[in-house]
Amino acid sequence: MIKAWAAEYGPRGVRVNAVRAGAVRTEGTAGMGEYLDVLAAQAPAGRPAEPEEIAGAIAYLAGDAVSFVQGVLLPVDGGRTAVC
Repeated sequence: MIKAWAAEYGPRGVRVNAVRAGAVRTEGTAGMGEYLDVLAAQAPAGRPAEPEEIAGAIAYLAGDAVSFVQGVLLPVDGGRTAVC
């Protein structure tokens, strides 16, 4: 969908990118208890992300410094997709 939207809306000046977040420690994931840490341990980073780390990736993709980036799905998962 990202690539299709990038192809459709890119010529109109709209950049379409997305972030695929891994395990993130939030109020919403607090109920996962130790399972969040077990899940995060499977990635090279070995820990869950903080919300600010995901927000930083989103801000990066939305910024002018990467105005030529289009149709990208950026994994922000502590390296999990690199090894799994």
